[in-house]
Amino acid sequence: MNQTTERVAVITGGSLGIGEAISTQLLNLGWNVHILARRASNYVHADHGSCRTHDVDVRDLDAVNESAHAVATSAGHVDALILCAGVGYPTPIRSASRAQYDELFDTNVAGSIFSTQAFMPLLRDGKAVVTFVSSIAGRRGFADWSLYCASKHALEGFAASMRDELRPRRIRVTSVQPGSVDTPSYDHLQPEDKKEFMDPESIAELTVAAIQLPPQACVETLFVNNAVGDL
Repeated sequence: MNQTTERVAVITGGSLGIGEAISTQLLNLGWNVHILARRASNYVHADHGSCRTHDVDVRDLDAVNESAHAVATSAGHVDALILCAGVGYPTPIRSASRAQYDELFDTNVAGSIFSTQAFMPLLRDGKAVVTFVSSIAGRRGFADWSLYCASKHALEGFAASMRDELRPRRIRVTSVQPGSVDTPSYDHLQPEDKKEFMDPESIAELTVAAIQLPPQACVETLFVNNAVGDL
């Protein structure tokens, strides 16, 4: 398969949680997948022939730009840019610190903004999809999670702006807003506390389905809540 016909995905945070599930499902569908993550080389299918891993922290803008250059050299284009890299934890405002703010906003917001900037020239006009894996926290606030919610609201604003900015190129932009998902962010909880959480594979399946829609159709916002309501 040559560079003009192969389907190429770039996935930040693609080695854990929802990002890992999306990476695996796209590989199984025959996509060529580039994973950017701090421990990308630990991805369970890192040795897959169609998988390339880039050990990159999205807060390191030089490293992100270097990975974009590597993708441009090897693939020449991107059909799906999926921005999954993120971090989240409670930050009661009475004890919230500047260091927590910096970590949350540098990862969740700046990481997505400048990864988009780096890969935007490679997106195929009329075909590509940009997917932001956001959160229910981008729709509403939760007590004690103020900084995280603020970062996800900022991400939603950026996604909405990119939707209009990329529309002339017929590049679609999707925001995925899941409720609570059983990802490594919740490893500190007991299994009983997560019995109503969704699994990453379910969110990945919906995300991949939206990516693979015909180019005339765009799922602009995909909100998937827990069956029991907000958790």
